[in-house]
Amino acid sequence: MRTATLALVLALAPTASAPADDRAAAEKLKDAKVEVKFDKAGTAVGVFCKESHLLTPEHFKLIGSLKGLKELTLYNKCPLTDENLALLADLPALEKVGIDGATFSDAGMKHMAGWKALKQMTFFHELNKKEFTGAGLAHLKGLPQFESFGCGGSPFTDAGMEAAASLPHLKDLRVWHTLNTDAGTAKLKGAAKLRSVWLAPQFTTRITDASLEALAACPSLEEVKVTETRLTWAGLQHLTKLPNLKKLTLDETDVSDADLAKLKEALPKVEVARKPPTEQQLKWLADRFDKPKK
Repeated sequence: MRTATLALVLALAPTASAPADDRAAAEKLKDAKVEVKFDKAGTAVGVFCKESHLLTPEHFKLIGSLKGLKELTLYNKCPLTDENLALLADLPALEKVGIDGATFSDAGMKHMAGWKALKQMTFFHELNKKEFTGAGLAHLKGLPQFESFGCGGSPFTDAGMEAAASLPHLKDLRVWHTLNTDAGTAKLKGAAKLRSVWLAPQFTTRITDASLEALAACPSLEEVKVTETRLTWAGLQHLTKLPNLKKLTLDETDVSDADLAKLKEALPKVEVARKPPTEQQLKWLADRFDKPKK
């Protein structure tokens, strides 16, 4: 009986010490202005840092020691290289991630494959222009709950769109101010569970009517948001093929009044939201869409 009791105590010892270890790690993270949130049991479940440029490899090692961590938010030029990302590889409870200003590569994203509880992740201003395209998302195909991904202000390309389409549980995709084009949107035809998508090409010709034709091949879509471009009825008409569409957002997009009226008539049960582009934004679009191609 005593042997069994001793074995039970030893088995529970690491779990019992976890809150104390988390508190100690949180104390050491204070010098980098890292805020740590704890649950009622004293386990660290959230890390937030708005001055993440202060983080060193030792700080990443401390964050990586928080095995119960569920949410990780690192803003402001985060020095998250491939090497530092490896220090975060063993975070099995991590569900939500937001990272700004990182420099990891597509290859480095293999270190995220251990985030088995991951549900949502967003990259802001990924700064590795040579080795990041978003193709590294392919490393995350085995994550059973990964449903939402966003990437903005980054060198995310059509290769990234293809990798995103390969995520078997993807329901929400947000890509703005990136390098992906209509060809990348066409890759989404294989995204069987996709419910919402946002494309914002920053007033360029990267996303056009052709993307709407491609999205029409995603019957599970419920919300489509295409902003900062020019669209016509030639593309908009394809959205009538989406049986589950509930909301369409066309903010800062150049659409003629006639085409907009035709769209609303064709989609009477769909909420169509639109904030018209400014005169300056219309000029940008005209400069890019109307100039003769060389």
